[in-house]
Amino acid sequence: MQEIMDNDLKTFYDACTDMGKAKFILADAKISKILKSIVDSSELIAVVGEALVNFNFDTEFSKAQVKNDMTPLYFNLPKEKSKIVALVFGLLSEFDAHRLDLHTFINDYYGGSQGKLIVECYEEFVNNVILPFRDAMCTLLGIDFGGDEMKIELEDADLESARMVGSIEKNDEAFENVSDGNLIDDFFTDITNILSKIQETISYDHKIKDDRRDELNITIEAIMQSIELGNLKIMNALMISLNYLLQPVKSVKFYNMELQNRLLTFYDDIQA
Repeated sequence: MQEIMDNDLKTFYDACTDMGKAKFILADAKISKILKSIVDSSELIAVVGEALVNFNFDTEFSKAQVKNDMTPLYFNLPKEKSKIVALVFGLLSEFDAHRLDLHTFINDYYGGSQGKLIVECYEEFVNNVILPFRDAMCTLLGIDFGGDEMKIELEDADLESARMVGSIEKNDEAFENVSDGNLIDDFFTDITNILSKIQETISYDHKIKDDRRDELNITIEAIMQSIELGNLKIMNALMISLNYLLQPVKSVKFYNMELQNRLLTFYDDIQA
């Protein structure tokens, strides 16, 4: 990449790149950061404004939905740089305003509904939507990438529940001996965010029987209390129970996989 990049463009570039480093559960905040970096820059908003001239979001969004033999539905960006900028800016704005749900979008267009893991779906979304948007914006501003696509590769973890349960039991002692406060704080924050998403989802899932919903809520609340107390061992035991309770609940499959992934990542970090 050329060295000439002003502060506004660098802020935007970094915000897009950082989305590839973020966990799915934190993606909403990263999207807001990308949009803020655009609206705070007269240069960037001018590029977006020009791209939006005579651009119809609904029409282009419909065109981007492609069916093929590999997946029932896929999201394919247009070839023109200006249309990429306009379409993705509109898409991110829809996510940010909650008129479109990011979880549903990724699930529908990147294989979640066909059983792909969340890390794989999210990786495809970032590589095929966010990074091309970043690069198209820079190209329209005269930045030459020299063919460097800079794709992300997210950690591909085995998220089978049996592995998760085994890892929890194996790492009880390691949990108790963690001394890195920042590592623990980040972990607790991520787990609390995921649990909140799960709790919100089950509250609207009418297929869940009331007694099962109550059991889930009690378990989740107990986990959150253990987090407030900083008791990793109690949280461990409750996580095993929650995993079994969530297995038959299809509406939270996406979030449960993210929960397991975050737990396994933490295990890897404390064993490093």
